[in-house]
Formats: sequence, C-alpha cells, structure tokens
Amino acid sequence: LSSAARSAAALAAPGPGAQLHCVGVRLGFDGELFVASNLADMYSKSGLLADACRVFDQMPHKDTVAWTAMIDGYAKNGSLEKAALAFRDMKREGLVGTDQHVYCSVLSASGGLKDGWLGRTIHSAVVKAGFELEVAVRNALTDMYAKAADMENAARVVKIDPGGWNVVSATSLIDGYVETDSVEEALRIFLELQRQGVEPNEFTFSSMIKGCATQALLEQGAQFHAHVIKTNIIGDSFVSSTLMDMYGKCGLVSLSVQLFNEVEHHTDIAWNAVINVFAQHGHGRDAIQAFDGMTSSGIRPNHITYVSLLTACSHAGLVDDGLKYFNSMKSAHGIEAKEEHYSCIIDMYGRAGRLAEAEKFIHEMPIKPSVYGWCSLLGACRMRGNKELGEFAAQKIMELEPDNTGVHVSLSGIYASLGQWEDVKAIRKLMRDSRIKKLPGFSWVDANNKTHVFSSEDWSHPQQKKIYKKLEELYERIKEEGYVPDTRSLPSNLEDTAKERILRYHSERIAVAFALISMPATKPIIVKKNLRICVDCHSALKFISKAESRDIIVRDNSRFHHFAEGRCSCEDYW
Repeated sequence: LSSAARSAAALAAPGPGAQLHCVGVRLGFDGELFVASNLADMYSKSGLLADACRVFDQMPHKDTVAWTAMIDGYAKNGSLEKAALAFRDMKREGLVGTDQHVYCSVLSASGGLKDGWLGRTIHSAVVKAGFELEVAVRNALTDMYAKAADMENAARVVKIDPGGWNVVSATSLIDGYVETDSVEEALRIFLELQRQGVEPNEFTFSSMIKGCATQALLEQGAQFHAHVIKTNIIGDSFVSSTLMDMYGKCGLVSLSVQLFNEVEHHTDIAWNAVINVFAQHGHGRDAIQAFDGMTSSGIRPNHITYVSLLTACSHAGLVDDGLKYFNSMKSAHGIEAKEEHYSCIIDMYGRAGRLAEAEKFIHEMPIKPSVYGWCSLLGACRMRGNKELGEFAAQKIMELEPDNTGVHVSLSGIYASLGQWEDVKAIRKLMRDSRIKKLPGFSWVDANNKTHVFSSEDWSHPQQKKIYKKLEELYERIKEEGYVPDTRSLPSNLEDTAKERILRYHSERIAVAFALISMPATKPIIVKKNLRICVDCHSALKFISKAESRDIIVRDNSRFHHFAEGRCSCEDYW
C-alpha cells in the first residue's frame, strides 16, 4: 500500500490516491508511518494541501520523511510561510539535520519569501549539518540568496567549490543579477559558464533574454536569439515568449508577432506575451483580437492576461471595451479583480478625460486604490488642469508614499497650466525647504556597442559640437515643415523664446540627434527615456521622422511611441 501511494504521489493523481487512502483506512494501515507519509506527499503534490495536512496531523509519529513531504508540499503550493513554520517545528522535534532534501525545500520557501534573514539562519543549519558542499543544497542556497537580492552571498556560495559550477546555480545567479538590474554582471556569469564548458539550458537563456528586454539591448538579445536557434531551444514556450517580450520592449512589434506566429503550440505564456506587447505599444484592437483568439482556442486567461488587456484598452482609448472585459472577468473566467485591475480602470478613465467617472469609480471600489492608481489620476488631472481632484490625488499619494517626488512636480504643472504662478512658487519653495529634488530626465541610445546617456542641455558628450549642430539643423527644418513649439508643458513663468530653447534641448531630442549622426540609415533609432515624453517633443519627433525619413522608436516610462513619416503609433492618444 505504501508503494502504491508513492506511485500515486509521483503521478500527482488524487483520484487513485484517495481510493488508496480509503483502502488504508479500511485495513487500518492509514496510521502507519510509511503509508501516511506517502499519502500526505500524494495530496500535497496534487495541490490538495488541506487533505495533506489532515493526514499529517493524524499521524501518531512523524519522521524526517513525513516532515519533508509537508514542507516540500507547502513550498511547491505557494504556502511559503507555512513551510518555514513547519521547518521550525521539525527543528524543535530534533529531526532536522539528517536529510538534505528538507533544506532544499525550506530554502526554496525562503527564496520565495525574499527573506534574507531566514535564509541565512537556514544556511547556518546547513553548515552545521555538513551539507554545504552537496550540489542540490548549494543550488538551493544560491537560488535563495539571488531571490533575496543578496548577490554577494549568492556569488560566494557558487564559489565554495571552484570546480563545482553547474547550470542550475549559474542560472540562479544570472537571474538574480537580472532582477537587480545588473545585466552586465549577468553577461559576465554567462560567459564564465561557457568558458567552463557548461551548456546553458532554456532557463539560462530565458533569464539572459529577460535581462536584454529590461534594458532594451536589441543587439545582445538578437545574439541570444541566434544561440537558442543553434541549440534547438527555440521551441520552448518560456524562451519563445521571452523573445517576444524582448523584441516588443525594443520597439519591434512585427518581430514579436512573427515569433508568435512561428510557435507551433500557443500556451497561455505565449498568448500573454503577445497581448502584453500590443499593450505596451497601444495596439488596443490587436490586443482584443489576440485575447479573443486565446479564449476561442480553449486557453484560459489569468489575472496577468487581464492586466495586459485592460492596459491595451487604456492606451488606445477603448474605454467601453475595457469596461466590458473588466466587468466580465469573474462571470466569464472566475477571476476576481485585483488592485492592478482597478488601477487600469482608473488610468483608462483618466486618459480619456472622464475624471468625474474616475472619481466615482474610486469611491465605489471594494478596495483602496494603490499608489499607481492615484498617480494615474494625478497625471490625468495635470493633463486636464483639474486642480481640486489633482490636489486630492496628491494628498493620497503622499499618505501612501511620502518620498514620492513626482507629486510636487505634477502639482506644479497643474498650477502652471492654470497660470497660478504663486502656487508654483510655493510648491518649489516647499521642495527646496524639504530638500526634495525633481527626478532629472534622461534618455539613452545604443550605438557602436555602447550605451550613450543624455540629460537636458547635456554638454558632456565627446561629440557635443556635432550633436548640437544637428539639433539646430533639425530645428530649422521642422519649423519649415510646420512645427510650432508647444510651451504649455513647462511650468515656468518665462518668455516663450526662453521656453522654446529649453524644449529644444530635451534629452530625447539630443539622443535622436546623436543617433542620426552615428547610426546607419537602415537601422531604426531606439531611444529609452526614464520619464514621460512631453507634448512638444512628441510633436517635434513626428516632424523629425518625416524630415529625415527615419523610423524613431521612443520607449518612455509607460509605453512606446513609434514615429514614422510624420505620424506616431499612439495617434496622439497617450
């Protein structure tokens, strides 16, 4: 009976497992240690934690195997705190120290909790038990430290045995560096892995491509694309979906769609990836079409799918469609709306200028809005010059996130748009007195295997003379084409000529000018920006794309703008 229960556990088959449980009860074997341990393991591996706990609690005696089965079940089913508590109880029973597998399970739970202190405590127990050099335990330790963003200790664990590099620990290290925005370190580890003759797997490539996506490193991402084709890993759903995301975040939607169409079997991961790419680029109708294709093919959407879909509707101004999908989440697919879904609706109303409906929606929400929701409303108030609601949203943001510097800048923008310069001065004085600094705007572009970073009126670049000569030339050419500077976005009581000069040297324009003199005409210009692109630069770049006959892609802090032939993909709705 014990062996049969273990088979049911290996198959994660709750039906036959429950029948075996009934046989065990009838024969009086359900209290036997080996039978009960395997039954608990079977239930936990089938995702039935409540049944696993019931079997475990009824056991008169519990050994290391039983405790390990429960801790592993908790960890794999997402009950991470319960896994840590079970490990504590096991330790009190004096049973910890005889099995390396229990350490692997609890370290997995600790990594999921991102609890470095708990992880270090378990690491101490691992050293005392003499398991530190075991490959599985070292891998689990590396993964735990990487997930807790403690990369120093993660790297130290990998180096414990210089000859012991393996693809699992190296992939954990790479993923940790990617998650902490240290993509160069991740690349260094990848090269070291290859130098040591260890073959990267699909998880290694997924992590590296994800790193290229976060930094929009197109050339490096394309090289990894070539790698996965050579190693025949391109068919893996995680790898192909990460590639779709990477090309999308580099502004190349057509390549993301091409990859999606080349995937033989579309999983929920692939569908989510392509819907998210459409959302980032404001292609609302394409996102809706993809969502309908996903559901009609029998793939069930999840809460991530709906976040991407609602974002796409918000960026494309499809308010009625967005509300229809939001209101049918539970009835159609049994998905309860979460904080991020409500934030999407607030953003959707705000972008459409329907501020009264946004306010009403907020008051009727069953949960309190997040900082993102309030920031979306404040941004909309800035665009529409709604002082009262903007001040209300700003107050709520300050309650939730006192260190948010963008609040004061947005309020200053609202007052400036209404010509209330005394209020603008008061905000600036408050910022000076509180030592609050406005987040500076930066733009960066990759050219000649190097990333070039620019800030407003940046005079530090080695090619500054050529850049500013190109800027002046562009300014004259686009004025001839009909460009008129829009100075409304500047919260300054200055003469229009002074405002125009400030706008002319915004960081994204400097980056574009540099790219025009540095990159071949056949390559698209991809500029990344840490803030939202201003109205005037958006207008100027449309004219520049027409004057220079170049595709210009700008990725700001919320979405993509693809400028070509004097038009933008957002159709002036963002």
